[in-house]
Amino acid sequence: MIRIWRFMIMSIKYNWQHPDWPKFTYQSDGLNKIIDEYTKISSNLQGQVSQLDQDNKSEAYIFLIVEEAINTSEIEGENLNREEVRSSVARYLDLDLSQPKGIFHKEIGIASLLIDVRKNFTSELSKEMICNWHKLLLTGQDSYYARREIEIGEYRTGPVDIVSGSGEYEEVVFEGPPGDIVESEMSKFIDWYNSTSHLNDNSEYISGPVRSAIAHMWFTSIHPFGDGNGRIARAISEHALFQDFDIPPLFSISTPINENRNDYYKMLAESSRIDASVDLTNWIKWFTEITKNAQVNAKNKIDFILKKSIFWDHHKQAKLNKRQHKITSKFFEFGTSGLIKTGINSEKYQSMTGCSSATATRDLKGLVEKAILVPSQSGGRSLRYFINLIEEKPVFNIFQKGHDKNLAEVSLNKLLDDIVRNINFHQVQNKQLDNLIDKYKAFANGEQVHLEKLDNILSQLHGNGSKLI
Repeated sequence: MIRIWRFMIMSIKYNWQHPDWPKFTYQSDGLNKIIDEYTKISSNLQGQVSQLDQDNKSEAYIFLIVEEAINTSEIEGENLNREEVRSSVARYLDLDLSQPKGIFHKEIGIASLLIDVRKNFTSELSKEMICNWHKLLLTGQDSYYARREIEIGEYRTGPVDIVSGSGEYEEVVFEGPPGDIVESEMSKFIDWYNSTSHLNDNSEYISGPVRSAIAHMWFTSIHPFGDGNGRIARAISEHALFQDFDIPPLFSISTPINENRNDYYKMLAESSRIDASVDLTNWIKWFTEITKNAQVNAKNKIDFILKKSIFWDHHKQAKLNKRQHKITSKFFEFGTSGLIKTGINSEKYQSMTGCSSATATRDLKGLVEKAILVPSQSGGRSLRYFINLIEEKPVFNIFQKGHDKNLAEVSLNKLLDDIVRNINFHQVQNKQLDNLIDKYKAFANGEQVHLEKLDNILSQLHGNGSKLI
């Protein structure tokens, strides 16, 4: 018996072969701090989202789903058509009635998967749901996967290997468990997943980031499908994170993973091999840091969407020709990357619009005169033009003295509501709050009844009843 046991230990290579599988363990030292930071950022992000109007909220929702679709596919080496992904997402949300002008199975598939994950974030995980996600992901690709003998929407029944390199340099880095035990392994995984959700009253609750990390490693270790396991795993990770919220939060977990793709694959490999046993401490710490970064990225993207909204509102009266409008829109197409970062020159303007050199010069000059673009300090051939973002915008228009008294009351109440929202969100004094206070006091025109309302609200911020007016 002893000799057999020693032989088994020497032949074990992967975590699913470990005698303690799947009883994962981890050390909480240093983890609680990351989770606390994640929770704080989550709360701030949810507060920020709650202040968006419906148009900006819809745009943020679409934008971040597109980011998730693009990045989760890039991790697997697939480059998607961004415009078609966006159109597919918008169509699934009933925000776009256009039809695709071509065959975009991969774009449609990943968009439908991510939408379904968000629609079902309050539902328990099941085999049917996971297999349906696999069908959605690989929609329209039946003939391709039939040639590879891969069943779409069905657990695999044969072996599966993960390899790196190619040709003579190809190396097997992971082997999934035999196909005949995939069904039972997935059943254990699903039972654990549902029992650890806070949606289950009888659950042994595990915080979202930790549960998401374990779910990701467990699912990829089983590798239940012939293809698409990475994308489904990241979808399940998002589903696990979403279940800690009342509404699906706005962030893309695959964006920071893609930015750290080499580390991601390294951590997955290290944690799935036997030398890591079933201890997931390093993996969970790395993954929870990623979830925190995902929310920071989302906050920056929402800030950008607000800047875009402010920009177009500021220039809503500007008369632009089709070329100028196209180029201005292109600046916002890829977020803070692309033209926002690099700017545009005359040659680029010509190639994007198909106009002549003289027309490009005239159009660009017109955009500068309208304060839409600003030229770089360097001239000549190095001259580039950058979008002129509006850094600040009054929340409400302040009417001059002498206007209708009812209108003044409405404006004051709106300002007061905005001050309350700011205090509830930030909980500390900030520049935006100072600006709102100044506007309110200016419009109150010294009337004590209005100043007292402001004083009562500001005393809540300081807790000690101190007055700022």
